[in-house]
Amino acid sequence: MDGDPRSLVEAPVKGALLGVMFRGIALVASMAMLVAWPMLARPEDEVRDAVIIVAIGILYGYAVWVRLRQRLRTRLSSEDRALAWDRAKEIDSDDATMGLLVAGWVPVALALVLVLHLWPNLTDEDPVRAAIWVVMAVPPAFVAWLLATLAWLDACRDDLARAEAEAQVRLRRYWSNVAH
Repeated sequence: MDGDPRSLVEAPVKGALLGVMFRGIALVASMAMLVAWPMLARPEDEVRDAVIIVAIGILYGYAVWVRLRQRLRTRLSSEDRALAWDRAKEIDSDDATMGLLVAGWVPVALALVLVLHLWPNLTDEDPVRAAIWVVMAVPPAFVAWLLATLAWLDACRDDLARAEAEAQVRLRRYWSNVAH
């Protein structure tokens, strides 16, 4: 192993922490752009409604994508997943704290974005239209948010646990080659 052995061993975990932060910000930003566009462009009601459906679909799609990715990869132990954040803090406390902050912030931001998406329809002047949106959009939006949140938190833990496993492999490889 060339270079500083500590940085080479810690690199997967630091990369996973940066990945968690980047993906969280990207997910929220994409949903926020979907909220901002109808507010700025003022499209017809049908287009605005379609954007809400797309936003809910993105959350469902994200949850399905994460679950499929988990099924295609080897399963991690429950212990490794449970200790992922603590082990990441041992390697880089500042980045782990920031990553945990982002991981916790994403579900809150997604809920806020969904409320902003639905709010114009839920407060429509036509009470029948508002009631239809309450009945037809709020439950699927809530389920999409819940599934995306659970998938997001699982993905964060899995990514960190996988990175920590790679760090352990690198550490063992380093110590096996020290004598050579």
